[in-house]
Amino acid sequence: MQANNDLFARGGHDLPAAVIYGPDTAVFDDSPDLILAIARKLYRWKGTHQRDPELAAFSRMLASEMDREMRLEVPRRLTGSVTVYCTDIIVARRHLPGRVLSEPIFPLLIAPEHTAMTMMLPSRFWPVPV
Repeated sequence: MQANNDLFARGGHDLPAAVIYGPDTAVFDDSPDLILAIARKLYRWKGTHQRDPELAAFSRMLASEMDREMRLEVPRRLTGSVTVYCTDIIVARRHLPGRVLSEPIFPLLIAPEHTAMTMMLPSRFWPVPV
């Protein structure tokens, strides 16, 4: 949804990003454009005044670029009633193809029953595009 701008160019530092994901992989694995559409909706509200407290929280978090959230649930009215979370990760460049963030969608590792932490799956395990 939002990443440190330096991740889009070659560099040596691991940097933060705010990502969204749905734990129900049956919903998003076959239709990754759905998660991208939700991310775009949320990003449009970055830094805007929102009366709705849930949307205001996203607007402030994205605008600040310093606030960190762990598993903040995206309002269901934006997700088609599917559970979607926003969380922050550190993007390890060694996990990116060419050490540059070039794809808007990538696999994440989650274990919600054990931790709120989320991480990017190393690119060597990403599915090969058909």
